Amino acid sequence: MDNWVIPLTLLPGIGMIIMSTSHLSTATSDEINQLLRDDLCDTSLIKKKISQLFLLNLAKVGLYISIAVFSVAGLIEAIFTLQSEMHDSGLRTILLIIGVSTLVLATLLLIVFSTRKVKIKRDQFLNRINP
Repeated sequence: MDNWVIPLTLLPGIGMIIMSTSHLSTATSDEINQLLRDDLCDTSLIKKKISQLFLLNLAKVGLYISIAVFSVAGLIEAIFTLQSEMHDSGLRTILLIIGVSTLVLATLLLIVFSTRKVKIKRDQFLNRINP
């Protein structure tokens, strides 16, 4: 197996972890909403759930960053491999660069989205318990 493929083989597994973490995040958010609907709920429990949600979203950001790093590592290795094997591989190199660059850009956008989502959600929940 070529060295440039190794980082890319990790991406599906990371994607599965992101899906699982997103599901946990949604479930935790639903639990918080349910607790906020209950009048007799202890606010310390809600605060603990909010901190859980924050940790889950930080984990997602870390996973997004790892996807970007592994993609760039695969791209760099692939470029060096293609340059050493073929001298006329301009089109393949350009397509590889465009593909991985878009993946990295999308990953960066997801990182920004995830961090903003956590801040907004946290503020929303805290506003409900501290009117």
